Amino acid sequence: MLMRVDSIEGLESCMAGTKAFRKSNGRPFITVSYAQSVDGSIATRNRQPIGLSGPESMLLTHEIRACSDAILIGIGTLLADDPRLSVRLVDGNSPQPVVLDTHLRTPLNAKLVQRPDTRPWLINAAGEHSRQFLALQRAGSMPILCDTDRDGKIDLHALMQVLAARKINSVMVEGGAQVITSFVNAGLVDQFVVTISPRFVGGLSVLNSNGIHFDANLELTDVSYRSMGDDLIIWARPK
Repeated sequence: MLMRVDSIEGLESCMAGTKAFRKSNGRPFITVSYAQSVDGSIATRNRQPIGLSGPESMLLTHEIRACSDAILIGIGTLLADDPRLSVRLVDGNSPQPVVLDTHLRTPLNAKLVQRPDTRPWLINAAGEHSRQFLALQRAGSMPILCDTDRDGKIDLHALMQVLAARKINSVMVEGGAQVITSFVNAGLVDQFVVTISPRFVGGLSVLNSNGIHFDANLELTDVSYRSMGDDLIIWARPK
């Protein structure tokens, strides 16, 4: 089953089919969405976050969030940005926050943990009886154990089974670079929505070679383009 949208208007109809996708594929439908500069940077050279999306493309980001069951980031993004991952700029429900946090480094005072409307799922391999596991549980989050791969990182295929068992039909992956690279390497991307900002940054590439080797020669198909303000939005799916 293949689904693709190339406009905000098509998002809801696309996401409406993700329950059938989960049932037939045994995992959620995965959208990787991020903003980059013209030279492919998503952060500065010293890994500091930068605002790349214009106001129009930021609305699109929140539209995708509102149409997704879950939103996923890595612990690096949480520590750098301290995001809420909520829907604020459009009408709609906020997705379930999911954080890849193998060793449970999420601070107890993180905005995600302190959100009153949800319990973020912290995907980890630390163990149910670790001190941080219990502390984060008491603080308002939900640590969830998951298998790891041979490199000691969260096994993404195992995680997709965990999310599918919890009736998560669609996942929006927002980053950071290592997480996006890992999803591409694992063949776990069904749709890309990439915002290109008219800036040169000379910073961290979205396909991060620092610790994770990018080993996919990925060709995209069903490609479409749309300008939103000063930004260019690329919609595509892996061939």
